[in-house]
Amino acid sequence: MTDYSSFSSRFIKAVYYDDGAAGSPALARASGRLRGVPFVRVEGKDDIPPARRNRETLFLTTGKGKLVGACPGSKGHLCCNYLTVDLYAGCPVGCTYCILQSYLNFPPVTVNVDTEAIGREIELVAARAPGRRVRLGTGETGDSLFFDPLFDLSRDLVERCAALPNVSLELKTKTHFVDHLLGIEPKGGAVIAFSLNPQEIIDSEEPFASTLEERLAAAGRALAAGYRLAFHFDPVIRAPGWEEAYGAVADRLAAFRADRVAWISLGTVRYPRELLGRLEERPYLFDEFFPGRDGKFRYLQPVRVAMYRSLARRIRTAVGAPVYLCMESAAVWRRVFGALPSEIESLCGIFIPTM
Repeated sequence: MTDYSSFSSRFIKAVYYDDGAAGSPALARASGRLRGVPFVRVEGKDDIPPARRNRETLFLTTGKGKLVGACPGSKGHLCCNYLTVDLYAGCPVGCTYCILQSYLNFPPVTVNVDTEAIGREIELVAARAPGRRVRLGTGETGDSLFFDPLFDLSRDLVERCAALPNVSLELKTKTHFVDHLLGIEPKGGAVIAFSLNPQEIIDSEEPFASTLEERLAAAGRALAAGYRLAFHFDPVIRAPGWEEAYGAVADRLAAFRADRVAWISLGTVRYPRELLGRLEERPYLFDEFFPGRDGKFRYLQPVRVAMYRSLARRIRTAVGAPVYLCMESAAVWRRVFGALPSEIESLCGIFIPTM
């Protein structure tokens, strides 16, 4: 923990918390692990001084309203019906392509410390879906594990969900920070998921992410500790030499038992018009994109189909785990797999709505 505390203090210059978070175990844990960082109690996020409203500030609070929600999906594209929990909202990894830049208008990372309330809501969702897989995760609005060793919030959810046989809790990350979770027993249906890119893409587009080697090594530790794994190739960027670069990463998945890999997703780089003005002139933006029915810009359909076919083939050769496409049209699904997810036995349970 000493090494991680030193690392995290590079990214955290101040912590603010409201009355709801004041007596939480998460606040106590973080204040004991972050030395030299001010912790300030406020009425609400609007009381954070303007000079501190940046990505080096954390705001600890409790969730308001619905805590477990359905993925909003994307008009005209098939959704895997993933459920989301906004445990961490905001991300310090700094990926150039990150879509969060287009809709999160509060720069500090917001941390919902009320895992008790989240756990109760997950139990209600699970009870309403008997016999169906409830697939949910905390990595939709932020990295699940970047700050988690400070707060240990994921531990609470893993332990709570372990008693729910139809729940798969996914913790998605671009880090290698899994060691604080390895000793949890039982783990139930918990899945630790790693977003993957070739190292050259990590170097150029994911400035504060862990290296590919660190992520794969962490996946090995998680697997050895009894977790199931997932991998996400999203976004795949068509940089020069992309096919062999991504194929080489896919080949590395042969190190993991197929029966312990819950799923693998594929998605190509995409962005809404609002994000374009915030992006730097990244090399991948000079490719040919077009706006889809959801307003997001994507590679031309024949290009995406060729990319998915190539990468899916390499993945299947390496590890025979379920592979699906993230936010793609029915036409692309048919051209890549020859079927829709409802017609693919290994994906039927994943794509069934639970809310």
